Amino acid sequence: MKIEVYNKSRCRNAEFVSLGTDVLKITKDYDWVGQNIAGFYTQLDESLQKLIDQLNKLNTVAETLDVETADEYFDNAWRAFRYLCKAYELSSNKEEHDAAICLINLEKVHGYNMHLKSYQEQNAKCEMFLADCDHVEPVKQAIRKLGLKKSIDTIKLAKDSLVLAIDERSNKKVNQKRENDTKILRSELAESISSMFKYLEAMSGLTPGGELDSMIKQINECISKLEISRKLRGSRKVEEPAEVK
Repeated sequence: MKIEVYNKSRCRNAEFVSLGTDVLKITKDYDWVGQNIAGFYTQLDESLQKLIDQLNKLNTVAETLDVETADEYFDNAWRAFRYLCKAYELSSNKEEHDAAICLINLEKVHGYNMHLKSYQEQNAKCEMFLADCDHVEPVKQAIRKLGLKKSIDTIKLAKDSLVLAIDERSNKKVNQKRENDTKILRSELAESISSMFKYLEAMSGLTPGGELDSMIKQINECISKLEISRKLRGSRKVEEPAEVK
């Protein structure tokens, strides 16, 4: 009995994973070990899991700002904090004034104009500034007194976004490798499916009407659904009206 032909190249990754999963479910009860051919099943299982793991990695890659935009956010966050402290320095309330002086002195220690430094120096100075905000008691009290916790959090978020943007920019080769690895793992899964299909077809010819024919019928149903889904997707693209500009 023959297995239906399907268009591997036009299958989306999710559809390909779905087909592999269905084939495993359909064939799991076959006596692969007893026939001394467990490799067909285990190879498909392993290649499917590798592709799933790879797709999960791709889906969890954070979307990042470009470096220049992230740096602008950091600059604005840092300058806003400075201006708030300068405003409180003019307060007639002595406690607010003293708290502002404490934070202004901290800014000077770590670089009042750190936003004008190189990315590396800026990030290093900001790390030390934030560490003092978290651990130096007079600084913590000053932040609480002036209600500037949100401003500090904004600086930290902007700094982390900038670091991530720099890392992403320097890792373009890594991103390309992810895409190439996905293509390789898709090919490995396709080969595993193909090998199993060839075995099922060959053996069903020796014992027509048996267990293998039943499995092939179920597999063909899955392939038919896959092809219908793909064709419907294609027809929707054709029928979709042009965007009015």
